[in-house]
Amino acid sequence: MKRKISSLLCVLGMVFSVISCQIPASPQEGEGSDASSQWLAYPETQCADPWGYCNKSGDKTVCVREHLEKLGVDVLAVTVSGSLGDGAVCLACQCASGRIFKVKVNQADVDRVVALGFKKF
Repeated sequence: MKRKISSLLCVLGMVFSVISCQIPASPQEGEGSDASSQWLAYPETQCADPWGYCNKSGDKTVCVREHLEKLGVDVLAVTVSGSLGDGAVCLACQCASGRIFKVKVNQADVDRVVALGFKKF
């Protein structure tokens, strides 16, 4: 009986982790990608993001923009969707926080941003 329960919990954990990492497939309202730019998305983690700890303001989009610009990426727009706590129930550094950062960059910068963990959508 204990083996069945632990197997069930393990399977449910895997299902929830896959579901929590889904990135919405639509661009921001009124702003689609064109031939010269691309929207990319990054599911924020509890504390393992490429831009590190952000304490400059309550708006982490500022830190995302500054980090990418420091790497030579021309950032056209940055938005965030979701809210803290919408992700899986996990407080480890690599676990999702529930928020997704979306950045619009020039087509020439897409490969560099994808290498940081962002995904095309």
